[in-house]
Amino acid sequence: LESVIAELTANLNGQKDAGVISNPLILKVEEVGGQQGRLNYLLPGLLVLTIMFASLLLGTTLVMMEKNSQAFIRNFFLPIRKVTFIISTYLTNLVLILAQIFVILGIALAFLPESYASFPLIALILFLASSVFTFIGMAVGYLFVSEETGVLASISLGSLFLLMSGVLLPIEAMTQNFREVMAFSPFVLAEKLIREVFIFQTAFTEIWLDFVILLAYVVVMFLIVLIIETLLHEQLKHKFMRHHHKKHRATQKAKRGA
Repeated sequence: LESVIAELTANLNGQKDAGVISNPLILKVEEVGGQQGRLNYLLPGLLVLTIMFASLLLGTTLVMMEKNSQAFIRNFFLPIRKVTFIISTYLTNLVLILAQIFVILGIALAFLPESYASFPLIALILFLASSVFTFIGMAVGYLFVSEETGVLASISLGSLFLLMSGVLLPIEAMTQNFREVMAFSPFVLAEKLIREVFIFQTAFTEIWLDFVILLAYVVVMFLIVLIIETLLHEQLKHKFMRHHHKKHRATQKAKRGA
């Protein structure tokens, strides 16, 4: 033991440079790619983030404007299917979102011209993502009464999607079960698809499963909005009939009293 300690002491005393002791391994890091910007890595998250908040707020606002209009109750008694009102609100929102998508992709094309071939598929993914978030925003609008609470709920829901997406906090730092659940979030799916297509130039045959899941979200959210619209229609119909019955009874009592 004394001989080993003496040998170690001799080796330490023989070190001329203190940096060798504090940092014995000298590392040299070289980037594989050239010195380029990080726009292509940030663009998928920024695209989905912009489309998500715009779709949520527009969907909620349009439904609230319709509910607060004077023609809202009369529309329920028209011989028009309820799907027509849902599709009209959806298409109105979609036109505004598609215009926003084209503007964003046009600006991105000016800075990333080499990714021109992947833009059509990216636009299709953003179309599905905007459809999902539009129907979510419409569902929020039908569930809440006042416009202020509906908008606040949409912003809170969008913030929740953002916090659990990996854009701000890495998903790898979360638990395994939580990561498996968050992998099916529409925000995570849309960002993953855009990242695969935009950065890695992945073929559609390799990402078709996530694409189908995102499409299934559109169908499911449309059915949920249709169910909520049907329940709201029944509630308004019973409310109107009850109010009309009370008014009729009051009129009959007034006639009897006269």
